Amino acid sequence: MSTPVSANPVMVEPKKTPLIYKILVIMSVITLIGGTLTGIMTYVNVGVTEHFYADWFTSFISAVLVMAPISFVMMTLIHTLVNKLLLRAY
Repeated sequence: MSTPVSANPVMVEPKKTPLIYKILVIMSVITLIGGTLTGIMTYVNVGVTEHFYADWFTSFISAVLVMAPISFVMMTLIHTLVNKLLLRAY
């Protein structure tokens, strides 16, 4: 036997993700990907020398200073686009 179930017709507002969570995710991705790629590229270009870590850190800081602003802009644009597409679907 099945019991009839009635759904509440009131739309439920989705919870908004706090901005700090978004920033932490982007910063961790930047650190992981940027650190790995700059480490590999530094190793290929100069090899393991006594100045490897200084060279890698310089490359990493340069990459972060470029990637962070681009990531925040892309995050905002993609968030806006996904919201528009999902709201249109419903």
